[in-house]
Amino acid sequence: MNLLARTLIVALLTFASGLLGFFLQWLLPVQEVAGAKDMIGSIIGFVSLLLALVLGLLVWTTYGVYTNQNTESQSLGPLILKLDFALEQYGPEADRGRDLLRAAVVRARDRFWGGRAIGVTPHAQLRADLHDIMGFFATLEPTTDQQKQIITTAMPNFMEVVETTLLMTRQLANPVPRLLLFVVIGWAALLFMSFGLLGAFNGFSIAIQALGSIAVASAIYLILEFSQPYSGLFRISPVGVDNLIAVLGR
Repeated sequence: MNLLARTLIVALLTFASGLLGFFLQWLLPVQEVAGAKDMIGSIIGFVSLLLALVLGLLVWTTYGVYTNQNTESQSLGPLILKLDFALEQYGPEADRGRDLLRAAVVRARDRFWGGRAIGVTPHAQLRADLHDIMGFFATLEPTTDQQKQIITTAMPNFMEVVETTLLMTRQLANPVPRLLLFVVIGWAALLFMSFGLLGAFNGFSIAIQALGSIAVASAIYLILEFSQPYSGLFRISPVGVDNLIAVLGR
């Protein structure tokens, strides 16, 4: 189910809860509703505060995931280019290392922007990449001080690229627990039902309920969007990594 469909469901659910409140107001005796007015008002204030705090926190948290992914993906570009250039300076013996580097970047591109798995879990792929890297550097036999210096700096940089890619993958695993979203949506439904209990049933009240439902649904939409930074309306552009892949190994 795509994000727009989920957002529409949230809007319809909260709006239906408001209509349920109007129905309960019509169904229950007027004296009971009037007697519980203070209690309902207190619940509205309490749930409104909870909803505002948690919704704001979720939007901020998922936006943090989005910005972290953007920053980390951008920071890897110069590091990868620097590493590729260093291996190029080493000589033809380092061509396999450049191939390993380009393959790791292509797999990251497929994992994040391609929307498909690469056949193994990220942890297994990290282990395989580190095994290949260590095997590659073990085959090198530097004969000059420059080559020795390149190996000294290239090996930790190579590992940093792989580890950062794994960290980015793990950050996307479960940025927003579903149960937490269900609880927040439940609070919104309770709040709108309480509004309906105290509000006058007319066209203007129904229109305001609809606008409020759209506002809650838009907040949920932002949360879901920011938690998936490589797809959707606010996705991180893959142009940078595509250009990086194009120049690697040349």
